[in-house]
Amino acid sequence: MCSKFLSSNQPLTTMFLPLLISLCGVLWGVVDDRHQTQIVQERNSEFDPHRLSPELQPVSFLVGKWRSEHGGKAIFPTIPKFTFGEQIEFSIPDDTLQAAKALNYTAFAWSINEKDELHSEYGYISVKRNTRDVALTTVMNNGFVTVEEGPVTTNRIRFRLKDIGRISFSRDLPVHDLIREWTLLDKNTLQARLMMETLTHGMQEHTFIRYNRID
Repeated sequence: MCSKFLSSNQPLTTMFLPLLISLCGVLWGVVDDRHQTQIVQERNSEFDPHRLSPELQPVSFLVGKWRSEHGGKAIFPTIPKFTFGEQIEFSIPDDTLQAAKALNYTAFAWSINEKDELHSEYGYISVKRNTRDVALTTVMNNGFVTVEEGPVTTNRIRFRLKDIGRISFSRDLPVHDLIREWTLLDKNTLQARLMMETLTHGMQEHTFIRYNRID
């Protein structure tokens, strides 16, 4: 709604600026003396790295929207090989929140043929104070919740599973271990790799994908 209004160049008096600021995020406006012309720009502050708190600076390279239309590959002995598309987002929470600082994380994967949802995840990424130790907590639509932790370098995080829970009627095999890697290959390319160990099969690669930055 905000983007459509801002791009329409509708005339606007200054009395509405506070309302737009509260509804549409950070705005920049220029109004002439007669209030007849105005330029308004919307900044998507969720992905503005200047808003990132000091404790989250080690994971600043993740911030943004990343997407691969059909570059994902999934393999495992218990499933047929297939390709998929996926979009992931790492966003900055509202500054007014008093909780521990964490990036918001979402992921949505789809079938490249039918565009049906295959998998989705929601979670948070936090950094242990005065360290480069990172934690990822997720809840997944297949009934799993995970806690993963690992070190971050300049452009790479390698998580290892610390704890996992699953609903009692999940159809998937129990997962015994996970290794998740996110690597920034360049400023516009992010690579993700997931390795998995289940009740019946040892640790091996499960998914691999490279995303392009879209925001």
